[in-house]
Amino acid sequence: MYKWKFFKSARCVQVKLENGEDLAALKELDQKLWTVLAASTDGLRFDPATLKLLDTDGDGRIRVPEVRAAVEWMRARFKNLEFLFARKDSIALSDIDDSTDEGKALLKSFKNILLRAGKADATEITLADVTGTTDVFNAQPLNGDGIVTPKSTSDAAVSDAIAAIVACEGGVPDRGGDMGADQAKADAFFADAAAYLAWKAAGADAAVIGDGTPAGYAALQEVEAKIDEFFTVPEDLPLVTNEPDPVLPLTQGVHPLWLGKFRAFAQAAVAPALGVEKAESLSRDDWAAVKAKFAPYAAWLGAKAGLAVEGVGEEKLAEFTKGGAMQAKVNDLIQKDLALADEYGRLVDCTRALRYAVNLVTWLCNYVNQANLYDSESDSVFRTGTLYIDGRACNLCFHVADEGAHAALAEKSKCCLLYAKLTRKATGETREVCAVITAGRTAPLYAGRNGIFYDCDGNDWDAVIAKVVESQVSLKEAFWAPWAKIGNTIAEQCKKFLSSKQDAAVAKVGTQVDATAAAAATPPPAQPAPAPNGAAIASSVAALGVGVGMAGAACAALVGLIAGLPPWKIAAGIAAIILIVSLPSVILAWFKLRARDLGAILNACGWAVNRPLYFSMGLARTFTRPAKLPMGAAVARDPYAKGGWWKLLLTLVFVVGIALGVCWKLKVWPFCCKGQPCAAEKTECTAEKPACDAGKAAPEAGKPVTGKETK
Repeated sequence: MYKWKFFKSARCVQVKLENGEDLAALKELDQKLWTVLAASTDGLRFDPATLKLLDTDGDGRIRVPEVRAAVEWMRARFKNLEFLFARKDSIALSDIDDSTDEGKALLKSFKNILLRAGKADATEITLADVTGTTDVFNAQPLNGDGIVTPKSTSDAAVSDAIAAIVACEGGVPDRGGDMGADQAKADAFFADAAAYLAWKAAGADAAVIGDGTPAGYAALQEVEAKIDEFFTVPEDLPLVTNEPDPVLPLTQGVHPLWLGKFRAFAQAAVAPALGVEKAESLSRDDWAAVKAKFAPYAAWLGAKAGLAVEGVGEEKLAEFTKGGAMQAKVNDLIQKDLALADEYGRLVDCTRALRYAVNLVTWLCNYVNQANLYDSESDSVFRTGTLYIDGRACNLCFHVADEGAHAALAEKSKCCLLYAKLTRKATGETREVCAVITAGRTAPLYAGRNGIFYDCDGNDWDAVIAKVVESQVSLKEAFWAPWAKIGNTIAEQCKKFLSSKQDAAVAKVGTQVDATAAAAATPPPAQPAPAPNGAAIASSVAALGVGVGMAGAACAALVGLIAGLPPWKIAAGIAAIILIVSLPSVILAWFKLRARDLGAILNACGWAVNRPLYFSMGLARTFTRPAKLPMGAAVARDPYAKGGWWKLLLTLVFVVGIALGVCWKLKVWPFCCKGQPCAAEKTECTAEKPACDAGKAAPEAGKPVTGKETK
């Protein structure tokens, strides 16, 4: 039993992959301890060629057995897997295990490649060496894929036959990029050619009126439906009738629109079929005889075979199929191509080894565990780029195929998410990403806001927010959230109050205007001007005074309450109010922030994530980086911010005024009784006599000064 080591990050315990022994023992690791059980190959920041090698069944998903198979493939060919952690695009030949058949074959292939490249003395091989050899091999006329193209042979006749196969049966892409034919396409072509030629040969027996049969049958088809209607007895007529059989005129008394077709039919079909020189009419029996005459030809046309090769022509097809020689040459060429499949397979093995050397450990650190996610210096394979918006760089962006389906699952992550539509006008490309916001504020983010997205290759895209899944991103935001709600509520109530007053005033003015207009239309008899309504004015002023008085009384009561308390109680009361309002929001936000799970977002992307992927506050700040001024940067004074000194002065006066008010209420310096100790020394002075009489005898030592003694 292998002794595994684990690491813990953001409450997520995962297995460590530190050396070759860890990789070799992966087949023993319980699958329940793997972080990912399946991953989609779409939208990843990873080498596509390596993904194709890992996805052995080509279904677009990489599962645990496929990852284990990749590790075991490397293990069977190398002495140990320690060199994989270097993640280099080269392999030292000394690392290959030549004690196994797989290792010997790989070493031999590597040496052959180096020999062709003129590096017979090299001690290591690079991915560029293998890729160059593979490209040269794929460009050869025969490259082991079982597909031959017109360029695969120097025989012009065979080349023409292959071109005809591709044109008739459809081509198959060759590794070199050209369209060619494989064994299935070749067999289908020659089978269709033989069937078509056999069908053509049977056509001589179906030519019932000689060379004019095709034209006669074509003329019959033009009018067949109409003539059938003419000779068909309606179903509602008696079965027996004494009327003679109807006769259909063919050259006279025919509707002008059909006259030409009927005359052509009479000349090309009726006359030859009935053996007459000229046909001017047609009876029911004649019509049956004509159709019976052309029946063999109709049956022959219905049995037509080899339609795909008809365009080649009967003469050319006969040349291709003569004696089976051409088919044998094409089949032989395909077999020669297939004979190189082993050599190509060896090149694929060389490519697999080099690509795994570069990328396999990176994939394992994003699959077996999520070490790259929890390492601020590494990038996870599912990160697609960086979104710049609202003075922030959002590094945690996921590829999205369907916004609706993705959002339905991703919102369970409890993260603040932005869905952005990306476009590149230069190329006409469009795509969609989901960005996770983990720092800053959510208030400035809204649908329709523009930003810029940089993909992994450095290409810039125009980004427009399509949807925002809101969630708090920091404790600071949670602290101020209740106060923002209180402020919004007060502002809304004030707005409603002012709006109602404004509406009432506008309505009153409108009523007065209407009354004035009506009075102007029918002027009343002259009357003395009314005296000003003093009661109404007084009432309004009184109401205003009552409102101001109530507000002042409330403020005075609050000031009196605060002023009657010691300073520490005032501070404690203010702190208590702040805590009562903000603490519940902060506590709830703390639990929500701890529960943020990137695994839910990956599941929405098509991954099968086996464990929650929580992240800490510190890691969150690496995912979203707000703008910061460079260290030592100097900020010039705003030339339009004039008169700012009065704000500071007003604030200072306000603070000093409050301090003096509290000192006066507590009878502390500078409001102590004259000649007597201050309130801090427990000296009592009444409000009626704020100053003590300095001329009177001092009280006995230790005896407190009372009101009576003062009098």
